[in-house]
Amino acid sequence: MGWKYTYVKGIPIEAQYLYKKAMEMYNQGKTDSALKYLRQTLVIAPCYPKALLTMGTCLEKLGLHGEATARYEQAIQIDPSLKEILEKRR
Repeated sequence: MGWKYTYVKGIPIEAQYLYKKAMEMYNQGKTDSALKYLRQTLVIAPCYPKALLTMGTCLEKLGLHGEATARYEQAIQIDPSLKEILEKRR
């Protein structure tokens, strides 16, 4: 496998697997497929901040800026340290 596995405490293993699949799709430029995996991830773990952040990135890439902003805000509410990451991107 091309990715290193790191367990995230408090996030179900199934959600982490789906997130890794989403990242594989995103890195291959398959944004729509990545979004499908991210939606499945968030059904299992709705408070998974990395998944929300990545979903925001995918939505922004697709031009859905309002939805992207909502996902970013959700992610920051769960993990305030993500605000700094988002600010560095802009």
